[in-house]
Amino acid sequence: MAARFNLHFDADARVRFQLVTESGDELLTSNAFEDEDAAIAGIWTVREAAANGRIVDLTELAPENHIAS
Repeated sequence: MAARFNLHFDADARVRFQLVTESGDELLTSNAFEDEDAAIAGIWTVREAAANGRIVDLTELAPENHIAS
């Protein structure tokens, strides 16, 4: 799957990034960063974490009033 990271300014003139799929679906939006260099460092952190991150299934902890779909 080819995805891209889009850098953009938010309403407060701070930099954010989005991870967007090849079909244009937005997978995540970052917190705000002071500048482009900090945002790019954040992208590298996400890339490394995603490549090595474990999947932890917390669905058993759903609230009692949760209706499974």
